Order: sequence, then C-alpha cells, then structure tokens
Amino acid sequence: MLVIFGATVAQMAIVGAVVWLVYQTHAWWSYLLWYLVVLFLSICWVLYPLQSMWKKMLWPVSTAMLVGSIVVAGSALLCLPTSVFMTVYSVLMASLTASMIQTMVNYQRSLHDPETRNLTWREHILPQIRSMAQPMVAVIPTLFAGMLLGGISVLDSLIVVLLLTAAAFVSNVLSGVVALLILSKTSKTSEKS
Repeated sequence: MLVIFGATVAQMAIVGAVVWLVYQTHAWWSYLLWYLVVLFLSICWVLYPLQSMWKKMLWPVSTAMLVGSIVVAGSALLCLPTSVFMTVYSVLMASLTASMIQTMVNYQRSLHDPETRNLTWREHILPQIRSMAQPMVAVIPTLFAGMLLGGISVLDSLIVVLLLTAAAFVSNVLSGVVALLILSKTSKTSEKS
C-alpha cells in the first residue's frame, strides 16, 4: 500500500509540474514533454501488473504503446486545437493503457494455462477490444458534452467524437497486435536457441 501510495504521489507531482509548465509556456516543446510524460507513465502502468516478466515485456509494451500513442496524439492534433491536446490525449491514453493492461495480463495467463496457450493473436486481442469499450462509454459522452458546453456546434462535435472514437479503436487494436507480434517473435527466437 505504501509503495502504491508513494508511486501515485510521485506521479501526481510530475504531472502537476508538467501541466504547470505547459500552461505557463504554451510552447511546442512543453506539449512534446507532456506527450512523453504520459507515454512513459502509461508504459509503467501497463508493466506494473507484469512485474515478474517486466524485462521480457519492456520492449513489446514500449513499442506497442508508442505506436498507439502516435495514432492517438496525431488524431487529437488533427481534430482539435492545441489548447485541448493535453486533455484529450491523456484521456485517450488512459483508455489505451487500460486495454493494454488487459491484453498483457491475458497473454501472461495464457503462458501458464495449457488450454489457452495456443490462442491466435485475434483471440488475445478480443478482450482488449472489449475492455476498451468500457472506458470509452464514459469518456466519449463527457467529451461530447464538453464540446457542446464550449460552444461547438452539434454536428462538428459529433464528427470530432466519431473521429476520436475511431482513432481510439485503431490505436487499441494496433498496439495490441504490435505487442503480440513482438512477443510471438521473441518466444519463437528463444525456443530455437
């Protein structure tokens, strides 16, 4: 409990410092710093349940989260003004992190369960897609309501919400596929040697 509490406090201190810096400067490098901080924290949270295998999972998880974050950040920058990039990117990364945790935990379980050991990558990805829907059900209506309250028209808000939902779906599936492909290649390599 103390370790988790300490990690949470440290994370909030880092996030608070970067948020303050971004809002003070509004410079491109501060938004890049926010992107990297959120990406780093997301990778750490995905690896946290996999502590016994974190060395094996570090490369696949980091690569997968980087690919997913590029899709999410790029979509947020294309759809929305820079002033709201931090918020939207962070929310979509929270969804991606939750679904990647589910995929990696399922993969880890499959290594120890003979019945699920020979699952295809599609069967590994399905729980991730299902778990993605849960945070998105709460996130997307809130985002839509926020845009309406901010004075954006209903049609424009709807288009942005649909584009961000599609981007979240693509980033979730793509990151899961990338992680599982890297893991399957590394396991085949280790079996040969």
